[in-house]
Amino acid sequence: MTKRLYYHDSYLRQFEAQVIRIEPAGADRFHVFLDQTAFYPTSGGQPNDVGTLDGVAVQDVLETENEEIVHVTAQAPPGERVHGVIDWGRRFDHMQQHTGQHSLS
Repeated sequence: MTKRLYYHDSYLRQFEAQVIRIEPAGADRFHVFLDQTAFYPTSGGQPNDVGTLDGVAVQDVLETENEEIVHVTAQAPPGERVHGVIDWGRRFDHMQQHTGQHSLS
């Protein structure tokens, strides 16, 4: 199971992680599994985070039935360890919208 860093710090913008495995997912996609992540997956009506893993764009983030987080990329990250960077503008906008929706409910 992937450790979800965003549960402990929703303002975390960067992190380091160990690559657990990389699986080809079609002609131009890879599924990247990490030991920990700050990328929030699409869940509960909230859109996923985007950003980069060692400069490789993270296009989508999903959660498996086994509670693993899948980072969808167009190429495989180059190493066994990666530096992840969250697109903070997008994350913060989603956080504000989520809070606003709860306030209006």
